[in-house]
Amino acid sequence: MKFLLTILIFLFFNYCFGQNDLEIKIVNDTIKKGSYYDRNNIAYTITNNSNKTYLLILDSAKFNEADEYVVEPFFIGLPDYYVYENNTLLNPMLSFGGGSNIYSEKEDTNTKEFRDFHKRFGKTFDDYEMKIAYRISKKTITLKPKEEKTFITQIDFPYYRGRYFNLKNKSTYFFQISLQNPNEIISKYLKVLGHKGETSSIFTGQIYSNKIPLIYEVYNNP
Repeated sequence: MKFLLTILIFLFFNYCFGQNDLEIKIVNDTIKKGSYYDRNNIAYTITNNSNKTYLLILDSAKFNEADEYVVEPFFIGLPDYYVYENNTLLNPMLSFGGGSNIYSEKEDTNTKEFRDFHKRFGKTFDDYEMKIAYRISKKTITLKPKEEKTFITQIDFPYYRGRYFNLKNKSTYFFQISLQNPNEIISKYLKVLGHKGETSSIFTGQIYSNKIPLIYEVYNNP
């Protein structure tokens, strides 16, 4: 009970200060969609403005593709993205041809690395939780004080995997990304961070980037 209370207090202070300590910024000046089949690379930086070392969960391989802005435990660390028309946030819709997060990625449980991980934490997590814990251990990055790291994630409009936005051709929108590490998920899987989790601050909460223009002017719009 005392250990659990210590964890909760620790994460509470990380939540309060982490969102001010870390900054996410899109490097692109503008996103231009000129062909229906084009894909766009989104370059962004995450900067640790504090004097502390931070751990955060980030999977830059893709964006969240759910039709709602939620964080599924198995896909924690996926950056999310938002499209605005003027100052109005557009609601994404489900793309029936795109699938969804849960079907588009699977952890390989046959590797020696996963088997060793399972032996280490087999008494802590059930089989489903084990896959989440393993993924968190693989997707955790370290940001040293004042350190900045750059990432690139590819995206498509108006469809992106399981997500769809109803974009009007020859229109300008605004694009923003965020990273969310929910406290309730982090606290459950804190053990997998091991010694690093004891000596570093762990980011929990949500940070938002700047907004940049998204020019949707497609010559071959269907």
